[in-house]
Formats: sequence, C-alpha cells, structure tokens
Amino acid sequence: MTKPWNRVGIGLAGISLIVLLACGVLAPLRPTESRIVGIDTAQLAKVDTLIMRDIEEGKMPGAVLIVGRNGQIVKRQVYGHLQLVPKKQAMPMEAIFDLASVSKVVGTATATMLLIEDGKLRLDDPVARYLPDFGQQDKGDVTIFHLLTHSSGLKPYASVNNIKEERQESESKADALIRHICQLPKTYETGKKYKYSCLNFLTLARVNETAAGESQNDLLQRRVYGPLGMKDTGYILTEQQKQRTAPTIEVNGVFFQGQVHDPLANYYGSGDHCPGNAGLYSSAPDLAIYAQMILNGGVYNGTRVFKAETIDLMTQIHSPPGVSFRRGLGWGIYWGSPYASELNHTPEHYILGHLGYTGTYIWLDKRTKAFMVFLTNRVHPEEKQTIGEWLKEVLYDVVDTVRHSIHEYKDTPWRS
Repeated sequence: MTKPWNRVGIGLAGISLIVLLACGVLAPLRPTESRIVGIDTAQLAKVDTLIMRDIEEGKMPGAVLIVGRNGQIVKRQVYGHLQLVPKKQAMPMEAIFDLASVSKVVGTATATMLLIEDGKLRLDDPVARYLPDFGQQDKGDVTIFHLLTHSSGLKPYASVNNIKEERQESESKADALIRHICQLPKTYETGKKYKYSCLNFLTLARVNETAAGESQNDLLQRRVYGPLGMKDTGYILTEQQKQRTAPTIEVNGVFFQGQVHDPLANYYGSGDHCPGNAGLYSSAPDLAIYAQMILNGGVYNGTRVFKAETIDLMTQIHSPPGVSFRRGLGWGIYWGSPYASELNHTPEHYILGHLGYTGTYIWLDKRTKAFMVFLTNRVHPEEKQTIGEWLKEVLYDVVDTVRHSIHEYKDTPWRS
C-alpha cells in the first residue's frame, strides 16, 4: 500500500496557489476592518474583557493577541504587563516569549520538514541511522515518523538530576542528555499508542542537526526565520532581545529572562546544539507570519520556504489507527478530540494548534484561513495554576470567543 506521505497532490497544490494569489494572501500581513474578512467585531471584542479578567485574577501578568484571516490582521492587542516584579513593566507588542512546547512545531518539526524536502531525511528512516546508540533497548524500529507523531515508545520526560549523575567528565550536557535517552527502554510498543513526549523532540532535534550538518538554529535562521523576516525568533537571543523577553520563574532570587524555563531544555543549552522540545523564543508578530505561511501553503510575501505538498503532508492526520488524539507531523489536529469538534473532517478542514507550558499558543484553521497567536508568561512571578487549569479557565474561553467571531463558526463549539 502506498504510504500517505508518498501521495502528493501537485495539481491541487497548483490550484491552491492560484486561489491564494487571487485572494491576495501572499502579500505581507496588514491590518483591516474585521467585517471585511467575515469577523463579527462585537463578538471578537469580548475577548478583551475575558483576558483582562484573567489578568486581574492573577492567572497571568499580561498577554499579546493577534488574530488574522485571509492574509489580514483583524486584531492586534497587548494586555497587562511584561513583568510584575521586581517592578511592573507594561507589555509591548514586540515582547519576546519563551515558547516552551510551541518550539516543537515552529522549531523542530519545521526543521525536519525542510530536511525531508531536501532528501536528507525520510519519515521511514530509523532514528538509529543517525544516532547509532539509539538502537539500544529494542528501539531499532523507531523512525523519524514515530518521533514526530509521539508514537515512539519513549516515556514523556526524564529527570535532570539523573542525567547530571550519569554525565561523564568528557561529555557536554547536551551529549549526556542524548546518551541518557538512547539508553532508555520503551514504555510501549512502537507505533501502537500516542504518548506526548519531550524526549521525542529532544532526539529529533539531534537527528536534524546530524542530517543537516549544522545547528538547528542556524538551519532555521537561514532557511525560514531570516527569509520570512521573523527577526525575533531563535534559540539564542541578543542582550537587547533579552530586555524585551517576558520573564518566567524565579530561581535563587533571579527571574529567568532569556533563560529557558523547561528543565531539560535549560540543561541541554542552545550552543552547539539546540534542544528540540523547548528553547525557542519568538514574538506574536513573528508567529503571525509563520501561521500565515502555513495557511498559504509554504509561501509568504513572495518568499517560498516550503513546497505546498510539504505543508499538506505536515498538516495531515498521521496518528496510529485507534488513537483518538490526532497528530500531524508536529501539530496537534483538533476535531473529534477533547479540544475541538469540527463539521467537516477532510484534510483541508483541519484545525491545527500547539500549546506551550509557559502559556503560549498558536492556532490555525485551514477551512476559514484564520489564525490566532496568544502569548502569555503565566508562570511569572509564580505558577498559580496547573497547565490543565489554565487551559480550562483561560485558553478555552479565548479560543471559543475568537472562533465564534468567525461567521462560519456561529454554531460550532470549540469544546466537545
């Protein structure tokens, strides 16, 4: 049987490009009146009240929201504060955020898809082809595909303390972490379950760098972020950028600001190698460009960074049969899951998204050509809610309000 990633609809890609050109969405994102692109202005305005309520209740210090549709920005708003302590600082539109797990799709999965296009990686490739030690403990059957879809058999996370204890004198921290993952046994049969795992994407980033012959940061800056004009996106920040970065947790009296919140990514570092599970920084304007590029089928403002068929492949459902939580290649795909319901279950109608633990979220709707970027630093100055509580009390309400402002979604709840 032909595998789904070997079936490419070139004809459909060409038709899609003609439609995009006709709609003018290959031009730079620009502001417009909500009603022009089918957004209920009054409904969308309700999101301001919701977000300010949550800020006043201490669920986050501030936020940045961008909503777009058909290549145009319909809402671009800042709320609250970049930081509350040691002194309050207003939230700027150009604030940079620790993306946490949004790094998995905007960073690592994006790099993987570039290398697949280049022919340097294949989804069927065993991970052990690039990291020979990974084949230990019956993991020789784990492929690039399994890492991307969280169906590898690896456990969700690992103890930094254990890795510190195991680290050899001659090893870098990054190499010690990868060696630790390579030695782990599987916790379930490869390809039979979905289990979200940071270890999948830590491994995948090292595979990317081995195949590319350069760091993931350098690859993405050269091929994606730089060409698209995403000037505040990367794994390594300048001192000036750190000043605009939303702080997260406090450690030994100092708040992390430009220092990665995730423990494994923090230990791994972003020098010679980049962590794949977290560690990427970006701003809402940059992520809006990225979102529009995906909705445009790999091109933005006349710059093509992916073939349309690569975007189609990345945004299809690839989860194992019988698994209810559906995944693309890096993306979460929302219909018929606990996060969303959808009227039409064909690939061109999928809703894509990814959440980051620090309070970051990117959401794209292929049917209505709408997107939302919602960035917060909910763990500053301290974490008052679990991520599950924050989802239910903050993010669900924001996404519901945005969705219901789009005319096609008047009768379609986000939560099922």
